[in-house]
Formats: sequence, C-alpha cells, structure tokens
Amino acid sequence: MELYDAMRTNPSCRYFTDDPVDDATLHRIFDHARFASSGGNRQGWRTVVVREPAMKAAIAALHARQWNVYLEHAREGVVGFQTSDEKTKMDTYDPSQHRLTRTDDFTNSLANVPALLVCCVELWTLAVTDSELDRQSIVGGGSLYTFVQNVLLGCRNEGLGSALTTLLAAEEPEVAELLGLPEGVAVGALVAVGWPEPDKQYTKLSRKPVEEVVFSERYGVPFGP
Repeated sequence: MELYDAMRTNPSCRYFTDDPVDDATLHRIFDHARFASSGGNRQGWRTVVVREPAMKAAIAALHARQWNVYLEHAREGVVGFQTSDEKTKMDTYDPSQHRLTRTDDFTNSLANVPALLVCCVELWTLAVTDSELDRQSIVGGGSLYTFVQNVLLGCRNEGLGSALTTLLAAEEPEVAELLGLPEGVAVGALVAVGWPEPDKQYTKLSRKPVEEVVFSERYGVPFGP
C-alpha cells in the first residue's frame, strides 16, 4: 500500500483472529524492516518470534504483571516511571475508560495472539550519547525502534494488525531466562502480530497538527508552509 496511507492508518490492534501468521509473511516483513537506519550501521536489533503456546502464555503473564501496575496508576490519574533514585509521576493522565478496557482486553488475550515478537538489542552496539546528562536516557533506543517501526509498517502493508508495548522490558531478567538471551542483549519491546478481527476496521488516526509538535528555529514557534 502507499506509504503515507500506511503511516496514517496503522493503529494498535487489540483484537485478533485465531488465524496463524505464516513464516513467509513474517520473513518478508523482516526482510524489508532490516533496512532501517542504525547508529554506525551496527544493526544491533535482534527479534525472537514466539508462537509456541506455553511460551506465549509465559510472555503474556510477565507482560500482565507490569500492565496491572500501569493500570492501577492510570486509574489513580497518574502514570509512574522509575528513574535512578525516585519514582516520578507525570502531572496528570486521563485516558478514556474505553481505551483502558481495550488494552486490558488485549493483555488478557495476549497468549492467544498468533505471533509475539520480542524485540531486543545488543547493548554493545549502542552509542548512548546522553548517558551523562542529569535525566533519563532516551538515545539508546534509537538504534532499535527504527527497526520496530519498520516492522509495524510492514505488518500494515501485509494487512496484519500489530500492537507495540514496552512493558515487557521491565521483566527483562525473566524474559532473558525464558528465551535464552545472552548477556548484554536487552529487551526493548514486544510486538503482537495477527490478523485483525473483521469488524475492527482501519481508519485514519487522530493526531496533533504539525504546528503543535514541529517548530521553526526556536521551540514553540510553529512550523508551517
């Protein structure tokens, strides 16, 4: 499909059919996704495709452990995240009950999704240029999430639904043991992949306008034609 259409119509899919996703389709997606940019062209991304029922159930249980904490925070009106020395809370978080319900449904049915992609990165391939700043580091993920975004777009091109979550990263030690990850390979994301339920139609997403998120010369000066 046309690239811009894919970018505008690729929501997180929460409901999937039981139909399997064949190896050839997944391989085709990965074959295109691997051309994502990466720092130094090191291509440190690594992905484990999980489709065996017991393994999916184990992954789903680890994800649910973190989701339940997130859900509690969301219902309290805040979402917490861990820094090096304290838990910091965002000002407010006011998701709709509908969105929470959909994501809760997703978590409860995660073990039944046809394919779970555990997206990892080899830490020694990363140049974390903001590691010395007095804030949470964000740069390291740049050499993984370009690949992950290509996977999401590839799924959309194939007519597949997908959903990206990073909650699983907090359970990295148990995920590493479960999947046999070598030392120095970090968990960065979980992508659920399958055929969307027929009544879940793709629509154009609602997002903030360019002028609110892109600025000209100085922060806060809207960019526009």
